[in-house]
Amino acid sequence: GGYSQVEASVDAWLDPEAFERLPDAPGSPFKSHGLQLHLVSYGEGTVISTPGFEVMRRLPSFVSLSTSVTIGAEVDYTTDLATSPGACLLMNEDEAKLKKDVDFVRHLEEINGLFTYKTRVESLARPTAMTFGLASAAQDAKVGGHRRVKSFHLDHMERPSLLRIMSNDRPDLAGQATMMKRVSTVDASKEAVVVTDPYSTGCLVVNEMSRRGYHVIALWTRGFSDEMKAHTPMAAGIMRYHAEIAEGETLAETIQGIYKAAGKLRVVACIAGGEAGVDCADAVSERMNLRTNGTQIANRRDKKVQQELIRDAGMRSARQAAGKKWEDVAEFLEK
Repeated sequence: GGYSQVEASVDAWLDPEAFERLPDAPGSPFKSHGLQLHLVSYGEGTVISTPGFEVMRRLPSFVSLSTSVTIGAEVDYTTDLATSPGACLLMNEDEAKLKKDVDFVRHLEEINGLFTYKTRVESLARPTAMTFGLASAAQDAKVGGHRRVKSFHLDHMERPSLLRIMSNDRPDLAGQATMMKRVSTVDASKEAVVVTDPYSTGCLVVNEMSRRGYHVIALWTRGFSDEMKAHTPMAAGIMRYHAEIAEGETLAETIQGIYKAAGKLRVVACIAGGEAGVDCADAVSERMNLRTNGTQIANRRDKKVQQELIRDAGMRSARQAAGKKWEDVAEFLEK
C-alpha cells in the first residue's frame, strides 16, 4: 500500500489530491504478506546506541521503523502499548521469509539486542584486584606513586559489533535497501492546524502533520485531565507544539484563542486528536468555515452511527447490529 491510517487521515484533511489517489479498497488478491510489530523492551536504562535498529533496517522484509528512541533517551520495561519503544513494519511476498524476519526481531528483543544501555557491569565471577583496576594501583603504591581508579562502564568496554554478529547468522542481511516514505509536496510553512485533545494515536497524527511542515496548535478541552495529556505512545516521543491553548467558556472565546495562538499563520484545519475532542473539533471547524463533519449529526460519536454514515456515502463499512434485547441481535450473531 505505501500508506498508513495516520497518513491517510492527514491526507483527508490537508491534502485532498493525495487522499483521492488512495484506493477505495485494498487490492485483491493480496500481493504480499505483512504486519506491524510493536517492539518490546526487556531492559531499562539510558540508551547509548541502537544496534538492533541497524539490524532491523537490513531485514529483507523491512519497510519502516517508527520510534522516538535516540541516543540519550530513557527506555523502560515494556508493559503496555504506551511503553513500547516503537513499531516496525514488515512486508514480504514470501510468507516464510516474513516469519523468519519476525522471529529474528523477537530474538533481538529477548537477548536485549535493541539497545545498549549506559549502566554498570555486574561481574558474577570472583572479583580480583584486576577486576576493579586495583592491581596497577597497588603496584604504583609500592613505588610511592598515585593513580586515579575509574569504574568500568558498558560504554567503555570493548565488544564486537552486534551488526556483525547478527550478519553471521543472517548473511542475507547485507546490502538490503530500505523503502522511502512518501513525502508531501504541500507547502505548509505558513499554515497551522488545530488538534483537539491529542493523546494516544492522536500524537502520531500530530507528528505526521509536523513532519509535513504544519504548525500544530494543541487545543485542550475543558475537563481533559493532565493524566490524559501525558498519555503519549513512546513511538511519538516528546510532543512539541507551536502553541497549547485551553478551550474557552464560549465557542467565540475558543476561536479567539486559536487566532491569537496562530498569529500570522493561516489556520487550515481543526482535527480531533482523540475521542474527547470530537465535539469541540466539529464545533470549531464548522464556525471557522473549515472542512468539517459539522454539528448537525446527532450522536456523531456513536460508532454505529459513524458506520451507517460511511455506508450511506458508498464506502465500505462494518456489518453490525444493535439492540436493547438479545432478540434484536440474535439473527445477526447466527449468520
